[in-house]
Amino acid sequence: MSFTVVPLHNLTLPVGTVIPFGRFTIQDVPESLLKDEILDRLSTHDRSSIHRAKQALMTAYEADSFGHPDPDWTGTEPKGIQGLRWQSALLANMSMWMVKPTRVCLSVGFHALTKMNGSQLDRPLFNGIEHERTVFIHERDFQNMLSEDHLLKSARLFETISTVPRKNSVWPALRAFWAALTSYPGDLRYPLYWQGLESLFGSDSEVYGVSKRLRDRISYFLAGNAKEQKDLHDKVKDCYAVRSEIVHGRWEDTKNFHDVHMYTTESIVRTVVRHIMEKPGMLGGFLSPRRDDWLEQWVQSKAFNPPPFPP
Repeated sequence: MSFTVVPLHNLTLPVGTVIPFGRFTIQDVPESLLKDEILDRLSTHDRSSIHRAKQALMTAYEADSFGHPDPDWTGTEPKGIQGLRWQSALLANMSMWMVKPTRVCLSVGFHALTKMNGSQLDRPLFNGIEHERTVFIHERDFQNMLSEDHLLKSARLFETISTVPRKNSVWPALRAFWAALTSYPGDLRYPLYWQGLESLFGSDSEVYGVSKRLRDRISYFLAGNAKEQKDLHDKVKDCYAVRSEIVHGRWEDTKNFHDVHMYTTESIVRTVVRHIMEKPGMLGGFLSPRRDDWLEQWVQSKAFNPPPFPP
Protein backbone atom coordinates (compact mmCIF):
# COMPACT_ATOMS: atom_id res chain seq x y z
CA MET A 1 0.00 0.00 0.00
CA SER A 2 1.25 3.47 -0.85
CA PHE A 3 0.90 6.02 1.92
CA THR A 4 1.06 9.62 3.13
CA VAL A 5 2.88 10.75 6.28
CA VAL A 6 2.13 14.09 7.95
CA PRO A 7 4.34 14.73 11.01
CA LEU A 8 2.62 16.51 13.89
CA HIS A 9 4.54 19.17 15.77
CA ASN A 10 4.21 19.68 19.54
CA LEU A 11 2.50 16.34 20.17
CA THR A 12 4.19 13.76 22.39
CA LEU A 13 2.48 10.46 23.13
CA PRO A 14 3.98 7.26 24.55
CA VAL A 15 6.11 5.45 21.97
CA GLY A 16 4.06 2.90 20.07
CA THR A 17 0.72 4.67 20.61
CA VAL A 18 -1.70 4.16 17.73
CA ILE A 19 -4.94 6.18 17.59
CA PRO A 20 -7.45 5.63 14.76
CA PHE A 21 -8.32 8.97 13.15
CA GLY A 22 -10.76 8.48 10.29
CA ARG A 23 -8.78 7.38 7.26
CA PHE A 24 -5.62 8.13 9.21
CA THR A 25 -3.92 6.76 12.24
CA ILE A 26 -1.84 8.80 14.64
CA GLN A 27 1.35 6.81 15.23
CA ASP A 28 5.10 7.18 15.56
CA VAL A 29 6.87 8.95 12.70
CA PRO A 30 8.24 6.10 10.51
CA GLU A 31 11.98 5.59 10.47
CA SER A 32 11.84 5.16 6.69
CA LEU A 33 10.92 8.85 6.37
CA LEU A 34 13.53 10.08 8.83
CA LYS A 35 16.27 8.23 6.90
CA ASP A 36 15.10 9.23 3.42
CA GLU A 37 16.98 11.74 1.29
CA ILE A 38 13.74 13.59 0.56
CA LEU A 39 14.34 15.51 3.80
CA ASP A 40 17.34 17.12 2.08
CA ARG A 41 14.87 19.06 -0.08
CA LEU A 42 13.51 20.86 2.97
CA SER A 43 14.74 24.04 4.59
CA THR A 44 16.92 23.65 7.64
CA HIS A 45 14.02 24.75 9.86
CA ASP A 46 11.55 22.27 8.33
CA ARG A 47 14.05 19.43 8.44
CA SER A 48 14.76 20.05 12.13
CA SER A 49 11.02 20.21 12.86
CA ILE A 50 10.44 16.84 11.18
CA HIS A 51 13.23 15.22 13.20
CA ARG A 52 11.76 16.62 16.42
CA ALA A 53 8.26 15.33 15.66
CA LYS A 54 7.33 12.17 17.55
CA GLN A 55 3.95 11.32 16.00
CA ALA A 56 2.39 11.67 12.56
CA LEU A 57 -0.91 11.31 10.76
CA MET A 58 -0.57 8.33 8.42
CA THR A 59 -2.91 7.04 5.74
CA ALA A 60 -2.52 4.15 3.29
CA TYR A 61 -4.18 3.65 -0.11
CA GLU A 62 -3.82 1.88 -3.44
CA ALA A 63 -1.76 3.96 -5.88
CA ASP A 64 1.10 3.20 -8.24
CA SER A 65 1.74 6.78 -9.38
CA PHE A 66 1.66 10.31 -8.04
CA GLY A 67 -1.65 11.88 -8.97
CA HIS A 68 -3.35 8.47 -9.04
CA PRO A 69 -7.12 9.20 -9.28
CA ASP A 70 -9.03 8.82 -6.02
CA PRO A 71 -11.77 6.21 -6.62
CA ASP A 72 -13.92 7.78 -3.87
CA TRP A 73 -13.96 11.25 -5.43
CA THR A 74 -17.41 12.01 -6.87
CA GLY A 75 -16.69 15.31 -8.64
CA THR A 76 -16.93 15.71 -12.39
CA GLU A 77 -13.16 15.93 -12.85
CA PRO A 78 -10.86 13.26 -11.33
CA LYS A 79 -8.58 14.31 -8.47
CA GLY A 80 -5.40 12.67 -7.27
CA ILE A 81 -5.64 10.60 -4.11
CA GLN A 82 -2.46 12.07 -2.61
CA GLY A 83 -3.70 15.65 -2.91
CA LEU A 84 -7.07 14.79 -1.39
CA ARG A 85 -5.46 12.95 1.52
CA TRP A 86 -3.32 16.04 2.18
CA GLN A 87 -6.45 18.21 2.23
CA SER A 88 -7.98 15.70 4.62
CA ALA A 89 -4.96 16.05 6.91
CA LEU A 90 -5.65 19.79 7.14
CA LEU A 91 -9.22 19.03 8.22
CA ALA A 92 -7.84 16.60 10.79
CA ASN A 93 -5.62 19.30 12.28
CA MET A 94 -8.54 21.75 12.34
CA SER A 95 -10.69 19.14 14.09
CA MET A 96 -8.09 18.94 16.85
CA TRP A 97 -8.27 22.72 17.30
CA MET A 98 -12.08 22.60 17.39
CA VAL A 99 -11.95 20.17 20.34
CA LYS A 100 -8.98 21.70 22.18
CA PRO A 101 -6.87 24.59 20.87
CA THR A 102 -3.20 23.69 21.34
CA ARG A 103 0.12 24.16 19.56
CA VAL A 104 -0.26 20.79 17.80
CA CYS A 105 0.04 21.51 14.11
CA LEU A 106 1.39 20.30 10.79
CA SER A 107 3.52 22.02 8.18
CA VAL A 108 4.84 19.40 5.75
CA GLY A 109 3.41 16.15 4.36
CA PHE A 110 5.11 13.38 2.40
CA HIS A 111 3.66 10.97 -0.16
CA ALA A 112 5.32 7.60 -0.78
CA LEU A 113 4.76 4.86 -3.35
CA THR A 114 5.39 1.22 -2.52
CA LYS A 115 4.83 0.02 -6.07
CA MET A 116 5.20 1.52 -9.52
CA ASN A 117 3.94 0.33 -12.91
CA GLY A 118 2.58 -2.77 -11.23
CA SER A 119 5.89 -3.76 -9.63
CA GLN A 120 6.61 -3.78 -5.89
CA LEU A 121 9.44 -1.46 -4.86
CA ASP A 122 12.27 -2.57 -2.59
CA ARG A 123 11.63 0.39 -0.28
CA PRO A 124 9.12 3.23 -0.16
CA LEU A 125 9.69 5.93 -2.77
CA PHE A 126 9.13 9.31 -1.13
CA ASN A 127 8.72 11.72 -3.99
CA GLY A 128 5.89 14.07 -3.07
CA ILE A 129 6.04 16.97 -0.60
CA GLU A 130 3.18 19.22 0.56
CA HIS A 131 3.57 22.47 2.49
CA GLU A 132 1.13 24.51 4.59
CA ARG A 133 1.38 27.37 7.05
CA THR A 134 1.16 26.20 10.63
CA VAL A 135 -1.90 26.80 12.78
CA PHE A 136 -1.55 29.90 14.97
CA ILE A 137 -3.32 29.83 18.31
CA HIS A 138 -4.36 32.42 20.85
CA GLU A 139 -1.71 33.13 23.47
CA ARG A 140 -4.15 32.09 26.21
CA ASP A 141 -4.09 28.58 24.73
CA PHE A 142 -0.29 28.16 24.57
CA GLN A 143 -0.13 25.90 27.62
CA ASN A 144 -3.01 23.63 26.55
CA MET A 145 -2.16 19.99 25.87
CA LEU A 146 -3.90 17.39 23.69
CA SER A 147 -4.60 14.18 25.60
CA GLU A 148 -5.50 10.86 24.03
CA ASP A 149 -9.09 11.52 25.07
CA HIS A 150 -9.04 14.84 23.20
CA LEU A 151 -7.64 13.07 20.16
CA LEU A 152 -10.38 10.45 20.24
CA LYS A 153 -13.00 13.20 20.39
CA SER A 154 -11.21 15.02 17.57
CA ALA A 155 -11.26 11.83 15.50
CA ARG A 156 -15.04 11.53 15.85
CA LEU A 157 -15.47 15.18 14.88
CA PHE A 158 -13.12 14.71 11.92
CA GLU A 159 -15.06 11.72 10.62
CA THR A 160 -18.23 13.85 10.47
CA ILE A 161 -16.49 16.88 8.96
CA SER A 162 -15.04 14.58 6.29
CA THR A 163 -18.56 13.82 5.04
CA VAL A 164 -19.29 17.45 4.15
CA PRO A 165 -19.66 17.79 0.35
CA ARG A 166 -18.79 20.89 -1.67
CA LYS A 167 -21.23 23.57 -2.87
CA ASN A 168 -23.15 24.32 0.34
CA SER A 169 -22.90 26.77 3.23
CA VAL A 170 -20.79 24.49 5.43
CA TRP A 171 -17.85 23.86 3.12
CA PRO A 172 -16.93 27.55 2.54
CA ALA A 173 -17.27 28.10 6.28
CA LEU A 174 -14.72 25.37 6.99
CA ARG A 175 -12.36 26.82 4.38
CA ALA A 176 -12.66 30.28 5.93
CA PHE A 177 -11.98 28.90 9.41
CA TRP A 178 -8.83 27.12 8.17
CA ALA A 179 -7.67 30.30 6.43
CA ALA A 180 -8.18 32.17 9.71
CA LEU A 181 -6.23 29.58 11.70
CA THR A 182 -3.23 29.85 9.37
CA SER A 183 -3.28 33.68 9.35
CA TYR A 184 -1.27 35.40 12.08
CA PRO A 185 -2.18 39.13 11.77
CA GLY A 186 -5.31 39.85 13.77
CA ASP A 187 -6.85 42.10 11.14
CA LEU A 188 -6.68 39.25 8.60
CA ARG A 189 -7.56 36.39 10.92
CA TYR A 190 -10.58 37.96 12.61
CA PRO A 191 -12.72 38.81 9.52
CA LEU A 192 -12.14 35.31 8.16
CA TYR A 193 -13.79 33.80 11.23
CA TRP A 194 -16.82 36.03 10.67
CA GLN A 195 -16.83 35.20 6.96
CA GLY A 196 -17.23 31.56 7.96
CA LEU A 197 -19.97 32.35 10.46
CA GLU A 198 -21.79 34.38 7.80
CA SER A 199 -21.63 31.37 5.48
CA LEU A 200 -23.35 29.28 8.14
CA PHE A 201 -25.86 31.76 9.56
CA GLY A 202 -26.29 34.41 6.87
CA SER A 203 -29.12 34.82 4.39
CA ASP A 204 -29.12 33.35 0.89
CA SER A 205 -30.53 36.55 -0.58
CA GLU A 206 -30.90 39.41 1.96
CA VAL A 207 -27.93 41.78 2.01
CA TYR A 208 -29.23 44.08 4.75
CA GLY A 209 -29.46 43.42 8.48
CA VAL A 210 -26.48 41.08 8.54
CA SER A 211 -25.44 41.89 12.11
CA LYS A 212 -28.94 41.40 13.55
CA ARG A 213 -29.42 38.18 11.62
CA LEU A 214 -26.14 36.75 12.89
CA ARG A 215 -26.67 37.67 16.52
CA ASP A 216 -30.23 36.31 16.49
CA ARG A 217 -29.39 33.06 14.75
CA ILE A 218 -26.13 32.28 16.52
CA SER A 219 -27.56 33.06 19.95
CA TYR A 220 -30.62 30.83 19.54
CA PHE A 221 -28.49 28.11 17.97
CA LEU A 222 -26.07 27.96 20.91
CA ALA A 223 -28.18 29.00 23.91
CA GLY A 224 -29.97 26.67 26.29
CA ASN A 225 -32.05 29.32 28.03
CA ALA A 226 -33.11 32.97 27.83
CA LYS A 227 -30.18 34.31 29.87
CA GLU A 228 -27.61 32.49 27.71
CA GLN A 229 -29.37 33.73 24.59
CA LYS A 230 -29.21 37.35 25.75
CA ASP A 231 -25.53 37.04 26.70
CA LEU A 232 -24.62 35.44 23.37
CA HIS A 233 -26.69 37.99 21.46
CA ASP A 234 -24.71 40.83 23.05
CA LYS A 235 -21.35 39.12 22.51
CA VAL A 236 -22.04 38.51 18.83
CA LYS A 237 -23.20 42.11 18.39
CA ASP A 238 -20.03 43.42 20.02
CA CYS A 239 -17.68 41.08 18.14
CA TYR A 240 -19.29 41.68 14.75
CA ALA A 241 -19.01 45.44 15.26
CA VAL A 242 -15.24 44.99 15.60
CA ARG A 243 -15.22 42.96 12.38
CA SER A 244 -16.87 45.94 10.65
CA GLU A 245 -14.27 48.31 12.10
CA ILE A 246 -11.50 46.15 10.62
CA VAL A 247 -12.89 45.79 7.10
CA HIS A 248 -13.76 49.50 6.92
CA GLY A 249 -10.36 50.69 8.13
CA ARG A 250 -11.43 52.05 11.52
CA TRP A 251 -9.67 49.46 13.71
CA GLU A 252 -6.74 49.83 16.07
CA ASP A 253 -4.83 46.84 17.42
CA THR A 254 -5.23 46.61 21.20
CA LYS A 255 -4.71 44.04 23.93
CA ASN A 256 -8.46 44.14 24.61
CA PHE A 257 -9.13 43.12 21.01
CA HIS A 258 -7.05 39.94 21.40
CA ASP A 259 -8.09 39.14 24.97
CA VAL A 260 -11.82 39.70 24.44
CA HIS A 261 -12.97 39.91 20.84
CA MET A 262 -10.58 37.43 19.24
CA TYR A 263 -10.83 34.92 22.07
CA THR A 264 -14.63 35.16 22.21
CA THR A 265 -14.93 34.79 18.44
CA GLU A 266 -12.69 31.71 18.41
CA SER A 267 -14.75 30.16 21.21
CA ILE A 268 -17.97 30.80 19.24
CA VAL A 269 -16.49 29.24 16.11
CA ARG A 270 -15.38 26.09 17.92
CA THR A 271 -18.70 25.67 19.72
CA VAL A 272 -20.73 26.26 16.54
CA VAL A 273 -18.77 23.66 14.57
CA ARG A 274 -19.00 21.06 17.34
CA HIS A 275 -22.76 21.59 17.65
CA ILE A 276 -23.29 21.27 13.90
CA MET A 277 -21.20 18.13 13.63
CA GLU A 278 -22.18 16.38 16.87
CA LYS A 279 -25.90 17.06 17.38
CA PRO A 280 -28.13 14.53 15.58
CA GLY A 281 -29.67 15.93 12.40
CA MET A 282 -27.96 19.32 12.71
CA LEU A 283 -25.47 18.93 9.87
CA GLY A 284 -28.29 17.96 7.53
CA GLY A 285 -30.11 21.16 8.45
CA PHE A 286 -27.13 23.29 7.50
CA LEU A 287 -26.54 21.35 4.29
CA SER A 288 -30.17 21.69 3.20
CA PRO A 289 -31.08 24.21 0.48
CA ARG A 290 -33.75 25.36 2.96
CA ARG A 291 -31.15 26.21 5.65
CA ASP A 292 -31.97 29.93 5.51
CA ASP A 293 -35.72 29.48 6.06
CA TRP A 294 -35.12 26.86 8.74
CA LEU A 295 -32.82 29.14 10.75
CA GLU A 296 -35.28 32.02 10.46
CA GLN A 297 -38.10 29.78 11.71
CA TRP A 298 -35.92 28.91 14.68
CA VAL A 299 -35.39 32.57 15.59
CA GLN A 300 -39.07 33.43 15.14
CA SER A 301 -40.08 30.53 17.39
CA LYS A 302 -37.85 31.91 20.20
CA ALA A 303 -37.25 28.28 21.17
CA PHE A 304 -34.02 26.73 22.37
CA ASN A 305 -34.57 23.59 20.34
CA PRO A 306 -34.60 23.58 16.53
CA PRO A 307 -37.79 23.39 14.50
CA PRO A 308 -38.23 20.21 12.41
CA PHE A 309 -35.20 19.68 10.25
CA PRO A 310 -35.73 20.52 6.58
CA PRO A 311 -35.71 17.61 4.11
